[in-house]
Amino acid sequence: MNWLSEDQVALSVVDALTASICVIDHDGIVRAENAAWKQFSSRNGGIGSYIGVNYLEICRKAGGDDSEAAHRIATAIRQVLDGKRQRFEAEYPCHSHTEQRWFLTRATPLRFGSDNSQGKQSLGAVVSHQEITEKKLLEMQLKGFAETDELTGLRNRRSMIDHISKAFAEHKTGCTVALLLLDLDNFKEINDTSGHDIGDLVIKQVAERLSSLTSRNPSTIAARMGGDEFALLLAVEQPWSVVPLAEELLGLLDQPYPIDGEQVHSAASVGIAFYPTDAVAPASLLKAADLALYRAKNGGRNRYVFYTDNLRDAAQQRKKLFNQGRSGIVRNEFETYFQPIVSLKDKSLLGFEALIRWQHPDLGLLTPAHFLPLLKDWGMGEALSQVVLLQVIQHLSDWPEIRISVNLTTGQLRNPNFVDFLCRETLANSVNAEQLKLEITEDVVLGDSNNDFETILTRLRDAGFKISLDDFGTGYASLSHLSQFPLDEIKIDMSFVKQLNSSRRARSVVRSITHLAHELGLSVVAEGIEDVEIEGIVAALGCDHGQGYLFGRPQPASAIPDIIKKWTYPSRAPSALPAPNLRSSSR
Repeated sequence: MNWLSEDQVALSVVDALTASICVIDHDGIVRAENAAWKQFSSRNGGIGSYIGVNYLEICRKAGGDDSEAAHRIATAIRQVLDGKRQRFEAEYPCHSHTEQRWFLTRATPLRFGSDNSQGKQSLGAVVSHQEITEKKLLEMQLKGFAETDELTGLRNRRSMIDHISKAFAEHKTGCTVALLLLDLDNFKEINDTSGHDIGDLVIKQVAERLSSLTSRNPSTIAARMGGDEFALLLAVEQPWSVVPLAEELLGLLDQPYPIDGEQVHSAASVGIAFYPTDAVAPASLLKAADLALYRAKNGGRNRYVFYTDNLRDAAQQRKKLFNQGRSGIVRNEFETYFQPIVSLKDKSLLGFEALIRWQHPDLGLLTPAHFLPLLKDWGMGEALSQVVLLQVIQHLSDWPEIRISVNLTTGQLRNPNFVDFLCRETLANSVNAEQLKLEITEDVVLGDSNNDFETILTRLRDAGFKISLDDFGTGYASLSHLSQFPLDEIKIDMSFVKQLNSSRRARSVVRSITHLAHELGLSVVAEGIEDVEIEGIVAALGCDHGQGYLFGRPQPASAIPDIIKKWTYPSRAPSALPAPNLRSSSR
């Protein structure tokens, strides 16, 4: 091909693009480049114009901290040129001594005429680099927010659970994983008598003491699990070898806490459990330690208790609940309740989210917190989700104007027949696909290494179903997933929403997420709205829809027709919040 006779119009179009673009031939020689490429080269210490230079050789000879990424890029582009790879896309760092930067690089084979067959060598490739630093920094901020306790700077509950799972996966024979779960004694009295501000200062000092302990034991991980509950995770050779640490921990936390010239007194109770002797899964290890902690607090406080066989009654009760749950599905004891979702603009009723309840024959109506985590641990999550889904489809046949959001499990999405099943059921019940909004969680996004879920979700969306990403911000899904997956909506988790009136950081993250979602054409739902102040803040931050007790508590299906008919919600939130309300905290 005569590269000197390139169409000048096409080159002008490429030159106008903001992405750094070059065209290389099959040998890797740069034959064309746009102005942004020259700027990209100069900024990164290059030679300016790369015309006639072998770009692959430059990548292969790259040195420094970013050399590994450059070598991978060169190998991947070579595969594209040789027809072994259809296309290539990857994010990579390109840092300097003064700044951190990230780029997205793409390589697409260059073919002419009608020869688009795979497996054949290409004439060349189009290589582009797009700076994504702002997006990566936001992702890092979001990830740090998701795994760090804001008050103390320690890891949070989710992060500790992730570390427990990792410890289980990496467990070696002859080694024991120890979990120490601790709770401050009489902390409620401190809050009640001295105020929550003093209570927060005590929590901070506890965290500092735990950090000093872990600094002397680098393999020990500390976390704040919530409220006045903390945890330590470590590996020991023998269970009894954790005793010195437990004794030191009690002594450390029994010391007075100097605050504002006064001495605040507290202590701690500790529950200790081990893997593999006391638990077979991360969740059960936490439960075992929690049972031991409960015994420590009831046994006099300021002490530690090991999980023993004497605490097995509680485990037997859990097993009993599981068996009752399995029978409950057969006896139709599980019922779907519905919570309103409203427009934050005009407070019109948009639909409902389907939420499961258990009409237990002995214990009465149970909310998910009382049974769902346990039944999920025992593998019943998919069956319960199917129960809700089928009930919702049946109800929607009577509510033709309403859209219902339903949570899906990874098990349902892994079922190769799920899409056909859902289409068949909706058709049989005369339900329009657009009436169903299917909610997935971040674990679906993160577990989709082979793009299987993306394919299933695309099929569902093509069939007319709406797709929503639930609880966004609680896991580690990156912002790039928002554009990768076929989504219509994201739901910001209530853990963010509840902090909006006190945390500038939470407001900044929600504002950024909302802006990016809107740029991608996605609507945003704020969960957990419980008062008019939060309603006004989420509206001011750009959220489109709202859900929470402020608009209505979950109701049985029998109440829904009347709610639809008589819906009225006069918003009491201010139409425009004064600036101080959004800047009241430096946290």
